[in-house]
Amino acid sequence: MPKPVTGKTHVGQRREKRPNGDIYIYERVTGYNERTRKTYTISQKLQGKIKSGTQEILPTRPKKRKGDGVVACAVRRHSGLTDILEWVGKASGIDDDIRSSFSEGDAAKILSIARYWIGSSGNTLPRLESWQIMHSLPYSEAITEDVYGDLFKSVGCDEDGVQRYFSFRADRLGKAPVLAFDSTTISTYSENQSEARRGFNKDGDGLNTIKLLTLYSVKEREPLAFAKQPGNVPDVISIENTLKQLKCLNLERPLIVTDNGYYSEENMMKFALHNIKFLTLADPNVTWVRETVNTLRETLAGMSSTCPFDPSVCGATAMRMHEFGRVRQRSHNNNLN
Repeated sequence: MPKPVTGKTHVGQRREKRPNGDIYIYERVTGYNERTRKTYTISQKLQGKIKSGTQEILPTRPKKRKGDGVVACAVRRHSGLTDILEWVGKASGIDDDIRSSFSEGDAAKILSIARYWIGSSGNTLPRLESWQIMHSLPYSEAITEDVYGDLFKSVGCDEDGVQRYFSFRADRLGKAPVLAFDSTTISTYSENQSEARRGFNKDGDGLNTIKLLTLYSVKEREPLAFAKQPGNVPDVISIENTLKQLKCLNLERPLIVTDNGYYSEENMMKFALHNIKFLTLADPNVTWVRETVNTLRETLAGMSSTCPFDPSVCGATAMRMHEFGRVRQRSHNNNLN
């Protein structure tokens, strides 16, 4: 007499040997079909494998189910200039640093004006109010002439906020950053600029000038700090002021990069005295510079000195010891000797 059909399932184990000798072990659930009188597989699950030559069962990674890691739904929307600028502000940390340095209202106005200038290629501010109508900015209210006039006045007097922002930007540079130092003189008709002086004027228009100093982060490719100085301040004094600013920003021995407009033995000596690493363009007409270049001409002519991504550029290095001379001032009874 046959066994009665109970409808229960049976849990068993199935082993499958692969060509490389590994044995995969499956947990198999089977049932009995009364109509066909055959056993069929309801489900099976991989439990592990026994590697060739061993007896231990090793667990295997679960099989990735269909649909895992696939986005169930996607939203498509148009992104414009203001969306890109908003992303840049968040990704670079500029938005957070501005809001941490100034009040919420002033910070929103500063970010809005900055995005307007970038998005409009530097248009004048009287057009900002109409530009706001078609562009979403952090400051939702109208930025009229009175609004940005009061903003510039308050921010210009808030030196603590300005220096806090510079410090926040410096904290993001990490250790041993590479900084580019640039200075330029601009002419001004204004009589209200305390830094305007009769000094070097490259435009030759006879106007008073202001010297603008800027520190750039070479890696992040963005300005770190800036300052205004009187237009008649010589380069050496500008460098000294920059070194003081770097000390205030707690930057650990940055590498300062300057162009050939700052090359002079006096400036190089200032860097050396302050133990500051620097990289500068030198005038090839200077005797000791020309002698060093002449010794490297054969090396520069070889393929090994060619820049891999710009064949028109060649480079070589050489160590050269050079003596600097300076007049040392001593004070004696309040008199300089």
